[in-house]
Amino acid sequence: MEHNHHFGDYLRTLLQKYSIKKSELASALSVSRQYVSSIITNRKTPSRDCFDAILFFLNKHLTPLEEQSLANKLIFAKTGIRNPLKQLIKTGAIANCLGEQILLEDFRKLDSVAQIAVIRFVRQKEIEMLDRILKNAEITEQQPK
Repeated sequence: MEHNHHFGDYLRTLLQKYSIKKSELASALSVSRQYVSSIITNRKTPSRDCFDAILFFLNKHLTPLEEQSLANKLIFAKTGIRNPLKQLIKTGAIANCLGEQILLEDFRKLDSVAQIAVIRFVRQKEIEMLDRILKNAEITEQQPK
């Protein structure tokens, strides 16, 4: 069984699943094949812009759950937070947003359109959290020691 707990491993699995060549992805992202290879082999983690371009390119193929999993793996690679959704619930970030906690508690009862809306909402909150964490990390790195 293939281990897909790293961003690059999961991206490779998705490319294989949808018969997409690394060279096609590289061309779509306007990067070298070597850069794509370094992402897929987990030697590099894509920037936020590169990640957005990957999602845009794969958009017609990915299910919402695959998109969510890919985002979770990037967040883990950048922050070490394994389950961003639990972290968001724990901090109250979701509970305070338009009653979304009710949707999350009853997620399995929702129709597929509502489930997709919830997943996209959660992904946006995860990205906002990642942006805050990365900005804080940049500020910390710039401070004199």
